[in-house]
Amino acid sequence: MRSTLRVWIVACAVAGIAGRATAQTPAPGATPAAPVIVGPPPPPATLLEGFKPANGTVLTVGYDDLGDVANIAVDVREMRDSGGARARGVVVTVGNRRGPHEQSYVDEDELPELLKGVDALLTIGQNPTPFRNFDVQYQTRGELLLTAASSRNRGIVYTVEVGRLLKVVSGPLTGGEIHQLRTLFEAASQKLATVPAGK
Repeated sequence: MRSTLRVWIVACAVAGIAGRATAQTPAPGATPAAPVIVGPPPPPATLLEGFKPANGTVLTVGYDDLGDVANIAVDVREMRDSGGARARGVVVTVGNRRGPHEQSYVDEDELPELLKGVDALLTIGQNPTPFRNFDVQYQTRGELLLTAASSRNRGIVYTVEVGRLLKVVSGPLTGGEIHQLRTLFEAASQKLATVPAGK
């Protein structure tokens, strides 16, 4: 009985090793899977994203939810610590804030150029290239990417992409929805202009 049990255990072990070897060997002519390389996250691109209070200080975050358009939420915020360090700007979130979502950060000094970038996309009335299809894009340091693109049936459509490691896209959006988003960015700029830094 014991010798039969030993033979069965050895046979199972050999079958398991052979099965693993077969599973790891690609079929003839098959392309092996590319290796996944995981490295450190990229350094912060914005002051908001990289803000870290000094050790031993108290962190204060003030913010206003300005609204949302087509699953894109915008809030204006200021983060500061009791040592006097601070960062201010806008956070753009695509997805459910309490569920899966990604964000991009826009520092206060980028807001004037962001508004100009949105205006430039909204002024596109026809194809600006000699080619059949086109994309026109504006991107911030924190990888908020706004795109105006040609479409077959809808004329010019827009998308909003957020995230640095994982990208989330909202769209296609209409010109009206992008204009509403611009209104939220303008409200953020006005809020920061009227609230003294660190008040």
